[in-house]
Amino acid sequence: MLNHVVVRVPATSANLGSGFDSVGLALAITADVTVSFQPIETNNQHSMIVSALRAAYVGAGRDAPEQIFVQIEGGFPVARGLGASAAFRAAGVVAANAMMGEPLTDDQLLAIGTELEGHADNMAPALFGGLQVVVHDGDTWHRLAVPMADGLKIVLLVPDFEMPTNQSRKKLPQQLPREDAIFNVGRAALLVAALAQGRWDLLDPATQDKLHQPARAEIFPALEAILAGAKDAGAHAAYLSGGGSTVAAFATQNEERIARLMQQAAVARGYSARAIITKPSSQGAQIVA
Repeated sequence: MLNHVVVRVPATSANLGSGFDSVGLALAITADVTVSFQPIETNNQHSMIVSALRAAYVGAGRDAPEQIFVQIEGGFPVARGLGASAAFRAAGVVAANAMMGEPLTDDQLLAIGTELEGHADNMAPALFGGLQVVVHDGDTWHRLAVPMADGLKIVLLVPDFEMPTNQSRKKLPQQLPREDAIFNVGRAALLVAALAQGRWDLLDPATQDKLHQPARAEIFPALEAILAGAKDAGAHAAYLSGGGSTVAAFATQNEERIARLMQQAAVARGYSARAIITKPSSQGAQIVA
């Protein structure tokens, strides 16, 4: 059994506009999480990682070690809609599984991680990488990885303010008119097909949403202007990443211009922000040492 591992885990972007709580994507932005049962030089008792590791031990019917040491290198913004909490919890369950000799299946890892995280659309890509579609069926989570066409870049605008998911979810409607439900269902299906087939020309209608983004725009009034700025600069589509506050744009060219116009739109409305240009990643959480 191992007593010291390093897990590399990706940031994620969920919802992708129309795929609320059902679609998520791993990004080529990573953190390295060291988990050890022996003291390490720089220790950070990160509660999410430790609790996830303990939950994985319980899920496998094992007793978790009393002392757990954690170190994080690299990383991504917290409470910005980039799946930081899912990433850290994914690192914890993957580290525990490796340390136990991998008794847990992928489905068990997803179930344990999602029970802690609450959002399988972030947890699935954090664990397994790529584009993931997830649905909840009773006590079971079903997931399917969707192969993506090559060539897509993602421009992220990360504002300098937090938008905690639990706060933004309180704004969401309890019910939708039938036409709004049909609007989102059709676009979520179109979104997955367009990403799989490289139909970038369909990404704008495919990411449109009536379920969560209008409500969250009440918390982030600059959202619509930033989305418009991205598309004016040549983005195929733009959407609020997860629960925000990061805004993501799909692009195949002009990434620097897209980032600049998104920033300008934010600053013009009183929000400072930084831009990150990245791409989808097929790699989920993995043991690297």
